[in-house]
Amino acid sequence: TTQLPKQEETVSGKDVTFRVVVRGSPRPDAEWFFNDTPVAPENVSFDEEKSEYQLLLKDPTVTTSEGSYRVVFKNELGEAESAPCVLTILEPVKLTKVAPTTDLIDLKVGEPFEFSVDADGKEAPKVQLTKDGKEVKFTSVEGIRHVYSVPEVKPEHQGVYKLTAKNKTSAEETSVTLNVTAPLEVSQPLSDIHVLLGQPGTLTLTCDGFPVPKVTWYFNDIELKNTTKHKIEAKPNLYTLTINKCDHPDVGTYRAHIANGIDNSEQTAKLHVGVKPKVEAPKPANDQTCVIEQDTQISWKFSGIEKPHVTWFFNGQPLEANERFQITETEDGTSTLSIHKAQLADK
Repeated sequence: TTQLPKQEETVSGKDVTFRVVVRGSPRPDAEWFFNDTPVAPENVSFDEEKSEYQLLLKDPTVTTSEGSYRVVFKNELGEAESAPCVLTILEPVKLTKVAPTTDLIDLKVGEPFEFSVDADGKEAPKVQLTKDGKEVKFTSVEGIRHVYSVPEVKPEHQGVYKLTAKNKTSAEETSVTLNVTAPLEVSQPLSDIHVLLGQPGTLTLTCDGFPVPKVTWYFNDIELKNTTKHKIEAKPNLYTLTINKCDHPDVGTYRAHIANGIDNSEQTAKLHVGVKPKVEAPKPANDQTCVIEQDTQISWKFSGIEKPHVTWFFNGQPLEANERFQITETEDGTSTLSIHKAQLADK
């Protein structure tokens, strides 16, 4: 005589057979019970060669088949009962993606993100969430629902999120790829620069965006490359173009084309190359003499690129034009101070 096992496990939908060997004369009849309710005879059989009584459960489920089983044997001389066997029905992991409904999602910086999955199974599966292979914690777990959420996404949230669930029966996984983008934001635009002849000039702009933008520089609509003349640099959100040994042919419009695959922008600025002002006096200004109450003039000729701005001073103070003091300039760069009726105080 053999007994039923105390416990038995099977997977939902997988047939299971209970077997008990009992010998007696005359051969006893067997009656099977499920949770103390008789089992339909069509599922019961007897193997005469082995004297084995069998109960076959087809397509078992948790609701219809999980519970306690026993068998009672009877013949004319008496009866015997087996110890009960508790059958547990295991169910494979079942994952239901609640959100998002696609495997790929594109969000802009500041938008909300939620990865929500129902992970069911029996026994309850062990659930793990990873981002690019590194484990991250769920924001919340309620029953079978597992949620990871970000109120406002940032570039560092971009990646592949994978949820894996395992139990004794099976393992399942589901994933979503999050792409995060940010429109271009130019916080420091290009501005015109003035450089002395022979000196370096640097154009600078500051721009944020994600993916990280690429800046292409142009001079009079001709693309520039890194050379001894032009030095192009890109640091985090800071982009510069340096023109070495500026000369008159370098004067013109420079353009920066900014693009990151989702957005693009352009900035322009002008480079001016100047020459230091040079002073030329037609006559020794330091020795200028005049007669009181007579008109007199003091003139200097200035040269330079760009055209110099001339300010006259008297005893260290800026001199403003009035009825007695007139300031004129000619095309050749000569600035003249005309004094009407010179006085001793003008000395």
